[in-house]
This record gives sequence, structure tokens and C-alpha cells, in this order.
Amino acid sequence: MAEFDFEALFAEELDAVPAEFVDRSRFVPGAGPADADIAFVGEAPGATEVEEGEPFVGRAGSRLDSLFETTGIDRDAVYVTNLVKVRPPENRDPTVDERRAWKPLLEAELDRVDPAVVVTLGAVASGAMLDSDEPIGDLRDETYEVDGRLVLPTYHPAATFYDDDVEPMLERDLRVARKIAEGE
Repeated sequence: MAEFDFEALFAEELDAVPAEFVDRSRFVPGAGPADADIAFVGEAPGATEVEEGEPFVGRAGSRLDSLFETTGIDRDAVYVTNLVKVRPPENRDPTVDERRAWKPLLEAELDRVDPAVVVTLGAVASGAMLDSDEPIGDLRDETYEVDGRLVLPTYHPAATFYDDDVEPMLERDLRVARKIAEGE
């Protein structure tokens, strides 16, 4: 699987992000192979992600890894990124302005990776990708075409910590993503 130098490949898009939305000490690039069949998009990095410099490696990332194992998805074969690449202060949701500032970079990432399906994790990522304010429970369980790309919204893995009913739905959605990636 082809890996790439994120900052070199996306230098132009990174330079275009307004300075007010960039903090190198809280920056986390996308990670994974450049030819992944599945891309996962969250909202923003958390503290552990900033510390380790990789998306979804904290508590929610551990839950996602467990779900990958259960559903037969190889973490090393998928691309994982966030709407915004800088952790918002106090771990708040990224603002509309932050999402807008980082959107060209996300689009460039998805254009480069060109996955068979983009799985959006949680209401913020799903709403941003689908330009919707519908609850994630209403958005999930179907795929959408957005700019010629197949998008599958689902719950954020952290939701499984608060609601036992979420995990089976998230697992089902990941199985759907795997089937799409496999051409089924």
C-alpha cells in the first residue's frame, strides 16, 4: 500500500489554510495508504491524537480498532482523517469557520486517496460532508453521493461509551463499508 508524505503532498492546501486556524502544536495529519478503498473522516483530533500525531488513536480510536477487527477491516489498509487537522480548544466541536478553512485540504485528501467509500464518523463530520443538520440517527443506514463520491454516515465510535445500542449499528455500517470497498 502506497504511503505518502502528507505535508509535502498537500503543501499548497496547507499553505492556503488561514493562519488563525493553524496551530502546529495541535496539528494532526490524515494517515493511511494513498490507495485505500475506505476513508474514515472524523471531526477533529483529540488530545491523544495530538500527542501521537495520528488520527483516532485515543480511546475512541481503540474502540474503532476493535470494530475494525470485528468487521474484518484492516486498519493499515484504510485512510483515516478529520474535517479539521487542529484540535479545537477545550475539545469543542469545530466551528463552521474552522470546517470551511480546512475543507479544501480534506477535499484534496479524498481526491488523492479516491476511496470507494467515505465513512463519516459522527454528527459533526456527517453533517459537514452531507451539508445537513439532521441527527446522525436519521442520516445513517444509507449511502449518499456527494461530488461523485459515495458517503456512508455513521456514529462516532465514542458514542458507544454512552449508548450500548450504538455499537451494533456502527458495526453494521462498517460491514456495509467493507462490502462496498470489496465491490459487493
